[in-house]
Amino acid sequence: MKTQILTTCFIFTIFLVFNFSGFSQIQIDTNVTTEQLVEKFTGPGIIAVDNITYQGVNQARGVFTNADSTNLGMNNGIFLCTGSGANIPGPNLASNTGTANWIGGHPSLQAISTGITYDASVLEFDFVPMNDTLRCWYAFGSEEYNEHVFSEYNDLCAIFLTGPDPMGGMYADKNIGIVPGTYNTSVAINNVNNGYSTPGVVPAGPCSNCWYYSDNTGGLTMEYDGFTTILIAWHLVIPLEAYHIKIGIADVNGYGYDSGIFFEEQGLYFLGPAEFTSYQFLMEHNPGLSFDITGEIIGNDIYVEVPEGTDITNLVANYEDKGAFVYVDEVLQSSGVTSNDFTDLVVYHLQGYEIADYTVYVEIVTDMQKIYEPKVKVYPNPADKKVCLEFRVLGSVSEIVHA
Repeated sequence: MKTQILTTCFIFTIFLVFNFSGFSQIQIDTNVTTEQLVEKFTGPGIIAVDNITYQGVNQARGVFTNADSTNLGMNNGIFLCTGSGANIPGPNLASNTGTANWIGGHPSLQAISTGITYDASVLEFDFVPMNDTLRCWYAFGSEEYNEHVFSEYNDLCAIFLTGPDPMGGMYADKNIGIVPGTYNTSVAINNVNNGYSTPGVVPAGPCSNCWYYSDNTGGLTMEYDGFTTILIAWHLVIPLEAYHIKIGIADVNGYGYDSGIFFEEQGLYFLGPAEFTSYQFLMEHNPGLSFDITGEIIGNDIYVEVPEGTDITNLVANYEDKGAFVYVDEVLQSSGVTSNDFTDLVVYHLQGYEIADYTVYVEIVTDMQKIYEPKVKVYPNPADKKVCLEFRVLGSVSEIVHA
């Protein structure tokens, strides 16, 4: 009988381990560059990015994937935290998980904090928006919940914007990552919660902005004891002007329990019309091609001719649009990165401030090669007797030769 009991307990233990691992499918990767973080974070409607910097330790920033099975509310994206990314995956087995990095805070976060900031993790860069409204999706989570609610340990996060104000003047470190419906209330432990409770006990209030709070006591998918719901930061900007953004998080009054901020993939964006302005298959992203190929956009149809022998089952397209999320069969696309099978018609679904579909027709052409089409242009002053021969190679301009 004793053997049966031990066997039963052993089987039950194995069941729990596999049950937890089945739920904890979020993948954390801190082996990424700061540039890769920004590339994954920025979305439609951003023309240029420059002057990328990061303050913090490497283990406190990275990318996450396969989080759709968790209660985070996002699938892929980037994170910044006050400890280690390795502490993020669940299950929630402790109420005090944390890694002290023993570094200082940050002046911008300190300016809005209720105490001294430590272990700051801050990513910032310049950018130029194509359209007039910034939007950013994010969530905040922490081990400070729920036993440190309304205490001095008030970890916080922020999204600071600097640049021209459409109403006149300049934004200077304006925190746009605030509690929705408030004027300037930062997202922090004491500002978004469902009240205090002892470790392992689900809180029952009184709360602060608890409609934006999701408790994770005993959760199977993430370690942090609580999260905000998905929040959106937005602000008006002037198109084609230069701006600076700074996203960050810090511990307050101690190096202890971890907190983190999560941004959805392409979570920073500026929506515009749902419209393609160019479409190409480039050699640098398609090793099977011997020259770049430009598609012809006619209405909502795109026609592309490729040479015989091209593997059209795995082509990467480079495109430009006016600020829209681009999907194929509900898969988010990234110009110059995402490949598709063009054996059948490929339909792009563009979601900007309007919606449109574009259909790509790829035709394999026998004996297709570089075609030079000389076009004669006479300069404005005929007395110079100069003729410009403009050669086009499948839509791309070659060197200009003067005769």
